[in-house]
This record gives sequence, C-alpha cells and structure tokens, in this order.
Amino acid sequence: MRICMLYSSEGHLNFVNNLCNVCDVCDYCTNCRPLSLNFSSNLYGIFHISSNLPQFLEDPQAYLPRIPECDIVIALQLHPDLLLELPSYLLQSHVKALIVPADAPDWLKPGLRKQLEETLQELSMEYAFPKPYCSLGYDERHPFINQFISQFRIGSPVIEVELKKDTIHHAKCVRSAPCGSTWYICEKLKNVCIDDVIENVAAAHHSYPCNASMVQDPEVKDTLLHKAGYTVREAVLRALEEEAP
Repeated sequence: MRICMLYSSEGHLNFVNNLCNVCDVCDYCTNCRPLSLNFSSNLYGIFHISSNLPQFLEDPQAYLPRIPECDIVIALQLHPDLLLELPSYLLQSHVKALIVPADAPDWLKPGLRKQLEETLQELSMEYAFPKPYCSLGYDERHPFINQFISQFRIGSPVIEVELKKDTIHHAKCVRSAPCGSTWYICEKLKNVCIDDVIENVAAAHHSYPCNASMVQDPEVKDTLLHKAGYTVREAVLRALEEEAP
C-alpha cells in the first residue's frame, strides 16, 4: 500500500517516525518495536505545506505539491481551502482514500467536515475523519482504510496483557495509536499491579508527546488530549477483561 502525507507543522513528524519505526522517547531502549514495523518503503511522498497562508486562497492548487500515484493520502492540519480542493485534486493521482485527522478543534471544523464528506461521496473516494487520530477504526464502508489499519498496525489502540496473579507481567501492543504512544504505554505497564493500572496509563500517556490538543472541543465537550487518554485506557481495560474476565 502506497501512502502520501501532507502536513503543516513539524509536530506532526511523530506520525512519520512511527511509520518508519523511529522512536527516541525513552531514556533507554528496550527494543519493544519489531523491525518489521519499518514501513518507510510504503511512504511515496511526505510534503510540508506552510501554515503561514492567506485566510482565503484564490488558487488552492498553487499551494499543493504534485502527488505521486498512491493509495491513501493523510492530510494533517491543512488550510481549509486546501482541504476542500484535495478530493478532486487527488483523482489525478488515482488516490483511493483520504484520511483527515483532527487532533485539535480547528483542524477540521464540523461545517468543513460536512462539505468534504459530501464531495468525497460524490467522487466515490473513501474517507475517514478520526477525532482524535487515535480513534481511527474499522468501518465496512472503507475497505482500503481498513487495510491501512491492518497493514500498518495503527489506529485505535489494541493491547494484550499477560498477568501473573494481580500484576501485569507483560503488555503487548497489537495496534498502536498513530503517534506511537501505545508502545511506550505498554512498556510502562510491565510489573504494574492491576489496581494501579488506570493511574499508570494516565501518567504514561501524559509523559509521551501526544499531538492531541488541550483546548476544549465544543463537539467532544472535553479536550482531545483527554479523549485520547480515555481511548488507550479503554484498550488496556479491555485487555485485562479478556485476560482475566
């Protein structure tokens, strides 16, 4: 599967690093990520687009790079006019799906999201608008995005745990949040008593450089950072229930 990524901030590079199996978060490396997670050969284009653009763009295509033929494009925090231009612009590159995450309230506002949805449906192009990015999950309406989630093992976190009595002996990341935080959280869960799990998950999540915003989101009625934390906490609790119902 061929991926292209468009982004406007250096802070989004942890999404690229996770796909390339690059991590420098821990003070020491435990080699928790298998070498097979290096998907750099699947990245057909990584394009930076300035965030310092006029409020209204008369010719949005002039600001877009030439996209090579690929399967999925991920657009991170782009100017609204560029997002509206993307669906028809991507047709020439035979793009099958567009993922537009929202890790902050202003990344993809509801009105713009509705416009994009209608355009993409007209063009028969798959789409997903995860809010935050780590809420990306399977949907029968988008088989190519489902393949993306399965092949690259990113999206809504999935974790497995091995218990010894009342302690997590080992935590395995089956599918990571797109930023890679789930690997880090799994490492921090080793040898943690199940009574202390929620506290430890929260501490590990806050220690990792999460992209989700601390600004209150009107739709979610909470911050997206908190929602991201709840998402991984639920993944850990599901894993505990499956291991010890």
